[in-house]
Amino acid sequence: MFEIIKPCLNCNSFVLKPKTDLKLNLEDIIETIEERKFIIKVYTGSMLSIFKECKINIYISGKVVIITKDYELIKKIEKELSSILYPYIQSEKMQSEEN
Repeated sequence: MFEIIKPCLNCNSFVLKPKTDLKLNLEDIIETIEERKFIIKVYTGSMLSIFKECKINIYISGKVVIITKDYELIKKIEKELSSILYPYIQSEKMQSEEN
């Protein structure tokens, strides 16, 4: 579902980029995120900042920035976020195909 990108060698983060263009409704995923024991830090309407082992920013575009250098943690979070976001991405995709 995501492509893992390392923005630069000196950065303390990785970017998970969705393989398809989409627009997430972040309000819809907040409850699921909390059920999975993520801590909601900030919600701006276009970005959801959460914490679980490291800071994670989820953007309305579906892009996710994970602030850590630990690649194993990145893969773990990518798998968990994919299972959370996949139903919403499928719903968004179907709505855009209908229009």
